Amino acid sequence: MTPRPVARPQRRAFEIWQIIYIDLMTNIMIFFVVLWAIQARPKKTGAAPQEAFAGTETVKMVNLPGDVLFAPGKSELAPDGQRVLQRLFDDETHMVLNFDAGALAKRVLVIHGHTDADGVKDENLDLGYKRALAAYRDIKKYGGELADHVVICTHADNTPSVEVPAFTGTLSDAEKQAMREAKAKNRRITIEDKIFARGKAKR
Repeated sequence: MTPRPVARPQRRAFEIWQIIYIDLMTNIMIFFVVLWAIQARPKKTGAAPQEAFAGTETVKMVNLPGDVLFAPGKSELAPDGQRVLQRLFDDETHMVLNFDAGALAKRVLVIHGHTDADGVKDENLDLGYKRALAAYRDIKKYGGELADHVVICTHADNTPSVEVPAFTGTLSDAEKQAMREAKAKNRRITIEDKIFARGKAKR
């Protein structure tokens, strides 16, 4: 017995119309995406490369442990802290604190004073500021024009380097040690060396 051929359903007209419509819409979308990309592409003006950059670039950042720089609860730099800053900024070539970044950029040192979360928040904000200011005054010994190129910030553990473990109840010696180590890392001075791009002058 010869098997009957299986009749295939014919594609209806409205299905073909849908495919054509979808293809048309896809091509239109591609056209507008290409048009947008051409308009968004920066134009070549033949200017020097350094005139094209914008934004902020962090060149260097260093974290200095607060327990080395300051005695507990104090804002006066300890002798060890003075020696640390001297090693960083006492440069015979005077290049470390040279703020000549060119006509299209400005170099800034941002000094952050951090404390741990112990104590009153307002008092910690004041202590963080005083410690950052003390670091600035000591660094200024090695660069006369620092005052025009410095920003001082205080945080009072609002931006901790390490989250302090939230242990409760009776703490073991290991838990106490973990909390002490985390708080010690949060007590710090952070110095950022940043370059800010200047906008081109309008004609």
